[in-house]
Amino acid sequence: MQVMLFVVVALLGYGPWESTGPEGGDINAPVQSLSNASELWALSGINPTQVVHSTDGGFSWEMLSSFTGSTPNDMIITADGNLVAVGSNRSWTSTDGGQSWTTRSVTNTVMCDAIAHPTAAGELFSAGYAYDGGWKIAFIHSTDNGVTFDVTYLPVSGTYSYGRCIAVSESDPSVLLVGGYAYTTDAYEPVVFRSTDGGASFTDVTPAAAASQYYFYGVAIHPANPDIMISGSLQSVYRSVNGGDSWTHIRSQYYNYGIAFSHADNNLVLAGGSTRNYRSVNGGTSWSTVTSGLSGSGIKWVVPSWDNSSIAYTGSSTGFFRSANGGSSWTSSNAGLLLGKVLAMEESQGWIFMNIEDMGLYKSPASGSVSWEEVSTPLSCGDFCAICADGSGTLLALEGSG
Repeated sequence: MQVMLFVVVALLGYGPWESTGPEGGDINAPVQSLSNASELWALSGINPTQVVHSTDGGFSWEMLSSFTGSTPNDMIITADGNLVAVGSNRSWTSTDGGQSWTTRSVTNTVMCDAIAHPTAAGELFSAGYAYDGGWKIAFIHSTDNGVTFDVTYLPVSGTYSYGRCIAVSESDPSVLLVGGYAYTTDAYEPVVFRSTDGGASFTDVTPAAAASQYYFYGVAIHPANPDIMISGSLQSVYRSVNGGDSWTHIRSQYYNYGIAFSHADNNLVLAGGSTRNYRSVNGGTSWSTVTSGLSGSGIKWVVPSWDNSSIAYTGSSTGFFRSANGGSSWTSSNAGLLLGKVLAMEESQGWIFMNIEDMGLYKSPASGSVSWEEVSTPLSCGDFCAICADGSGTLLALEGSG
């Protein structure tokens, strides 16, 4: 008994653990304050979910709070300034700027993408799917900051169907778009639905040319003209000038996540492409691919600043990125972000070596102050999932992809 007590006391003496870096890591769902253009929030891609906060336009960050449960799929800020995150069978609400969160159960309902009503306090919309004898694409609506939700199933003929993206018109909030896909007996079919009555009913307006393109990942509506719409399938981007009645195929480009018009310049449109971004300067009529300054994967959110068309924000598996030229190029901005996922760690010859998912291999002195520097590795095809020192200063590493 005395020995057992000694061990417990010794362990407790170390106190709580905290991250020491390196800076960066998987960052998702950046949102911008509606009253202060320099204030931002974002979420980590790990569970428990870390909430990070910036007050200087993303140049530096603080670890603000965390919440548990399934990893959220999206976060928005409502018209009255509250933060709401949505995910699988749960929603999380903060009414104090992300300092604390209330978790609520949303049974048999998965929310994949969300957007706030432009003017109504506490109102938000989500695209996802809910269980009704089978999983069905759904429009999910809350008027109380995510405390309760109403589910409307959309009319599809597939065996299973799933919502992936949503948009609301800022000039006419009765106009909405919901995109996703349906699975029939032997194929995936992309779908886009339009509502002109605030979500009470929906009409299928899927672009005919997208019939074999699997999913719709992004939809957007021009801030001032609800007749101009953009939709992005797995393989292409489409544009409508008549409220979705017909669509023009604009360009073949993959994924098209989180399509967003700039409020400061409605001709500027940005979208995520997993490992790249897409950019249009003529309202979606033509597009260019942007990779300059970006790294990592999972780029699903691109946020143009509402007060300055030159500023935009995005995030990936390696961290946060900021653009000062309207999304033409990007700069990593991870000061204070400690969100990396450790895949392997080993001590050798007075150094601690650690591989961070998608960020690479880093080393830090085993004693003294903690400071990390990146180590060049001979492989570029994947992360190290194990590192072993042989005692002579040689490191052996197992690459995660084989």
